[in-house]
Amino acid sequence: MKTVKFIFGIHNHQPLGNFGWVFESAYERAYRPFLETLEEYPNMKVAVHYSGPLLEWIAEHRPEHIELLRNLVRRGQLEIVVAGFYEPVLASIPEEDRIEQINLLKGFSKRLGYDSKGLWLTERVWEPELVGALKKAGIEYVIVDDYHFLSAGLPKESLYWPYYTENNGEGIAVFPIDERLRYLIPFRPVERTLEYLHSLDDGDESKVAVFHDDGEKFGIWPGTYEWVHEKGWLREFFDEVSSDEKIEVLLYSEYLERFRPRGLVYLPIASYFEMSEWSLPAEQAKLFVEFVDWLKARGVFERYRVFVRGGIWKNFFFKYPEGNYMHKRMLMVSKLVRNNPEARRFILRAQCNDAYWHGVFGGIYLPHLRRAVWENIIRANTFVSSGSFVKDIDFDGLGEVFIEGKNFYYAFKPGLGGSLVEFSSKSRLVNYADVLTRRHEHYHSVGSAVPEDAGEGVESIHELSQGIPEEVRNEIAYDSVRRALLQDRFLRQETTLDDFRLNRYDPLVDFSKEPYGYSLEDGRLRLWRSESGFSVVKTFKPTDDGFVVDYSVAGRGTFAVELNVAVHSVMESPGELYGSGVEVNDKYAVGRFSIELDGKARIWKFPVKTLSKSESGWDFIQQGVSYTILFPVEEELAFRLRFVEK
Repeated sequence: MKTVKFIFGIHNHQPLGNFGWVFESAYERAYRPFLETLEEYPNMKVAVHYSGPLLEWIAEHRPEHIELLRNLVRRGQLEIVVAGFYEPVLASIPEEDRIEQINLLKGFSKRLGYDSKGLWLTERVWEPELVGALKKAGIEYVIVDDYHFLSAGLPKESLYWPYYTENNGEGIAVFPIDERLRYLIPFRPVERTLEYLHSLDDGDESKVAVFHDDGEKFGIWPGTYEWVHEKGWLREFFDEVSSDEKIEVLLYSEYLERFRPRGLVYLPIASYFEMSEWSLPAEQAKLFVEFVDWLKARGVFERYRVFVRGGIWKNFFFKYPEGNYMHKRMLMVSKLVRNNPEARRFILRAQCNDAYWHGVFGGIYLPHLRRAVWENIIRANTFVSSGSFVKDIDFDGLGEVFIEGKNFYYAFKPGLGGSLVEFSSKSRLVNYADVLTRRHEHYHSVGSAVPEDAGEGVESIHELSQGIPEEVRNEIAYDSVRRALLQDRFLRQETTLDDFRLNRYDPLVDFSKEPYGYSLEDGRLRLWRSESGFSVVKTFKPTDDGFVVDYSVAGRGTFAVELNVAVHSVMESPGELYGSGVEVNDKYAVGRFSIELDGKARIWKFPVKTLSKSESGWDFIQQGVSYTILFPVEEELAFRLRFVEK
């Protein structure tokens, strides 16, 4: 008699804006071979979730895969589990958007012949207030991690059943994913998983072990294609599990038809354990890793793990102000277009989660993912008038002066050096100011805390450890202020380009960190700052092709105005020019533009590169290019600067 119940699920996702070749490679190495192998094992059942961006790509480029999904649904081998269509973190978007996102994917699921009642919770970011929206969208059960239940105080041995959770009188079933299975499948030999499942057999037929994790583990993660497909792990797994006399493979819906959830539980705000490390600020994340390693070294981590908690997903908005501003602009536009169905689809696309956070998987360090989000924010915004206003858009306490011009949106932070933090083109659908600041990440100096497990197989991404390449280490620099356009400083005469670009200099005065006074009248923004005999007044005026700024400067030294522009496909090298401006043609990203002066000056340029870690290893990525105009100042200086979209 089959007494061990086992639910096997996968989550397949590619983010909005990812390169076409990435979609194609992922399809050929993971999604296609997985489903085609499943077709050969009619006794094997799988719960699958495909994100909307991936489904849209498949429907256009590999329609035969859609038909294969339909066939497997008809055969009873597949259960379709939905999420928000564009894979948003549901807790980070308004309730109206949550419901609309879920209903969009439920509609696609019905085209596959399945009426979905289950929800894959994106990045497993749970907040109790989600229950109401999920119920309104027709969701009956949600899949989260066992870590959520452990954080609620439940012991591990009680996490082989689903439970009910409730909020404001609305209830829903929640299934815990077994973390042990997440690290066994597919990285260890099949018999290790069978041994674990057999060990759970205590005669209770309602007991169930749940595996539900990234489909990319089955061919895309390092070493997995050879292990899973070429060496036959997947075929062996399907064969052994589906034919085992003790193991019964079920779908979520089948389980709920036969058994009731065990009882009531209240889950705290949480995600998976690794996310609690990644979402902490760098210094706290380093301490978190040290603490986990300290517990492991003493052999007590598993005993006390229920009390080990790091940060929550929304910490990323504190950790990365650029992502926070992008997120709050998205929320701003979501309200503006609430009653505009055509604009709504664009803002829903802008809610794709990847570009808003960073871990092994999060993509805030990937410019093309942020660019896709900005494209859809801007496109949605163009359906309505924002006007000009003064408001703290991103809730950081500094406030923004927002100006809508004929062809551009501009947002200044007077409280942060009077800098231009958004400069978005309505025609090109790009934010020229989308340049990520160079920050220290905790893994630059320590590894990541990972579960202790070893043996034959292939390493999980979470178990990989690599040192920073020496040629990269020599170029690592960290910024002391967020990057933007029109950042003002007075430099010492001896400061070199290398000093400046590697942030190894001591300025006479750094106004880029200081608050400016300001006045806004007739679309012109005047900003000013004075300190210790140095002063800057800059008057900004929108133009149809960009903007004009008139500077009036007083002091002694080298005055530097820096413009950080989201140039991504022109791989710049550090250099110094002399002339009346620069012209750039970044044809695969922001396009062609020029920075023009009414006289001649020295101009420094260098790539702004960040060091981050992903599933592929170390990434040293050009986030943009810094263009800094330098003028010697004896007493007073006046000049005009223009930014022109060509």
